[in-house]
Amino acid sequence: MALASASSSPARRKSGDTRARVLEVARYLFITRGVDAVSYGDIAKEVGSTRANLHYHFGNKSELVKEVFQDTFEEVRATLDAIWLRPGLSLEDRIDLLFEDARVRYEEFNEPGGERTPWSLSSRVRFDFSAVDTEVVEGIGEMSRYFEECVTHAVQLAVGSGEFRSDTPVKDVVLIITPLWYFGSPITQFSGIKRLRNHYEATKRLIRAAYGAQAG
Repeated sequence: MALASASSSPARRKSGDTRARVLEVARYLFITRGVDAVSYGDIAKEVGSTRANLHYHFGNKSELVKEVFQDTFEEVRATLDAIWLRPGLSLEDRIDLLFEDARVRYEEFNEPGGERTPWSLSSRVRFDFSAVDTEVVEGIGEMSRYFEECVTHAVQLAVGSGEFRSDTPVKDVVLIITPLWYFGSPITQFSGIKRLRNHYEATKRLIRAAYGAQAG
């Protein structure tokens, strides 16, 4: 009989499940309460574990924060690729998909009629001036640069396909779109998801009116 691989052993699976659960809970608490306000004890209590177990899996809190952000960066990058790099979509389609992603994440943290809770980890850290490792700060900056590169590519595709005029100032259009992503969480926190939708719709109308290719 073949020996079970180490990765498929019950002990290894349990260890992996524990790490995944800790990362999930930590991310939720960091977003809803703020990174600085959440302790290892808070996370352990929610997970049903101990501080010692968290130290065993992640070392200190700074290392846990970096892992939470790394997982988030990978998730965000995959989402951006699906929205902005997929061929065959109009720029307005992509803006609609960006809003849909924001709506889903908003609803993950906000019950209907409840408090307007933040839903973006990077936004929470920036606006709380949280004390995070330089590696995390650089990662947030890299995600921002990648987002703008993706949007630039999509705008160039829209110009090339004839959706927008050939003289469309690509950098200006990118600058019009990017605040939707950077400030989506604060907007919903103070004004709700309907206001964010209004910003998205206004952005589409503005770009279309200014640079849309004329029919005929």
